[in-house]
Amino acid sequence: MNETDAWNSFLMSGSVLDYLQYKSIQNAKKDPKALEDKDEIQDKRTDTKGAEYT
Repeated sequence: MNETDAWNSFLMSGSVLDYLQYKSIQNAKKDPKALEDKDEIQDKRTDTKGAEYT
């Protein structure tokens, strides 16, 4: 589904879910990498050493 199809689907139904799908497509076109970064686990530790295995 492209942006136009999503918008037309929202216009026909008036559904919030259709609008959210339209906005999701629109936002993905602007910056696709930004959506991926939200799912990444960030390392919040102050040291960057990690675990030591012996």
